Amino acid sequence: MKAVIAGGTGLLGRALGASLAADGWEVVTLTRRPALRSASDIRQVEWDGLTPAPGWVAELAGADALIDLCGASVGTWPWTAATRRTLRTSRLEPRAALVDALGSLESGSRPGVFLAASGTDGYVGADAQPATEDTPSADTFLGRLCRDWEAEASRAEPLGVRVVHGRMTAVIGARAPVVDRITLPVRLGIGGRIGAGEQWFSWVHLEDAVGALRLLLGSASLSGPVNIASPGALQQVDVARALGKILHRPSFVWTPAKLLQLVLGGQADLVLGSRRVSPALIEAAGYTFVWTNFEAAARDALR
Repeated sequence: MKAVIAGGTGLLGRALGASLAADGWEVVTLTRRPALRSASDIRQVEWDGLTPAPGWVAELAGADALIDLCGASVGTWPWTAATRRTLRTSRLEPRAALVDALGSLESGSRPGVFLAASGTDGYVGADAQPATEDTPSADTFLGRLCRDWEAEASRAEPLGVRVVHGRMTAVIGARAPVVDRITLPVRLGIGGRIGAGEQWFSWVHLEDAVGALRLLLGSASLSGPVNIASPGALQQVDVARALGKILHRPSFVWTPAKLLQLVLGGQADLVLGSRRVSPALIEAAGYTFVWTNFEAAARDALR
C-alpha cells in the first residue's frame, strides 16, 4: 500500500505518516522543504504546491491514497488582508494542483481515495443541536473558505476517485499549535471566561485524529464530508477551568466579547464562535474514540 501526503511535515501529517509507515505502508511526503528531518522510512519529494511537475505527479501513479493536509494556520495574528489571502491560497492552490495532477493520470493508475482535509468553522453558531455533516454552513470568512476548499477537492469525483472531506476540529496533542494558543492566557494568569463563556469548543486528540483518518482511508463506503471531533465537546468556561486546574493557575478573569471583537475583528470568531460538532457518522462507521474527556486529553498533551 502506498500513500502520498501533501502537507505531511505538519503535526498531523507527521503523525499520520508515521502510523501508516509503522504498518508497512510506503509513505511519500510532498514538501516545499525537503531538507526538514523526517522519519527514515518516509520518503520526501519536493514540490512547489502550484504546478503538476512530472517528478511528484509520477508518485501519484499507482498509489492507493492521496492525502491533502495543506493550509496555513488560522491562528496567525492579525488577520490582515494579506493573511486572509494566505489562508486561502495555502489551501486552494495546492489542492488545485493535486486535482489537476490526478486528471493527468491514466484512469487505472489514479489513487482510489483522495482524503482532503477540511474544517468545522462552517458550523459556527449552529449549536442548539450538535452539528452534523448536513448542517448548513455559516456565511463567514472561514465558512466560505471551507466550502471552497471542499469544492476544489470534489473536482476529483468525476475522475473516479473516492473523495472524503475530513472536517477536522482543534487537534489536541503535544506541541499542537492550538494547545499553545489556549493555554497562553492561563499561563499568564489571565485565563477565564471569554464573552459569555457558553460557546462550545469541539476538539480531537491527535491519536484519535490519526485513527479517524485511517478509518476514512480504508472505508470504501464513506465519501463526502465526515466530522472528526471527539464526542466530548464542552463549553469555553469549562475549558478554562480544566486548563487552570492542570497548570495550577487562576482561571477567573473575564474577557468581554466586545473587547475581543475590537482587537481581533473577524478573527474573534475563533474564540467567540461556538462549534458543537457531532462525530456520529464516523462512530457509526466503526470508530471508537480513545479520548473523550478534555481534561485528560489536555493533561496528556501538556505532560
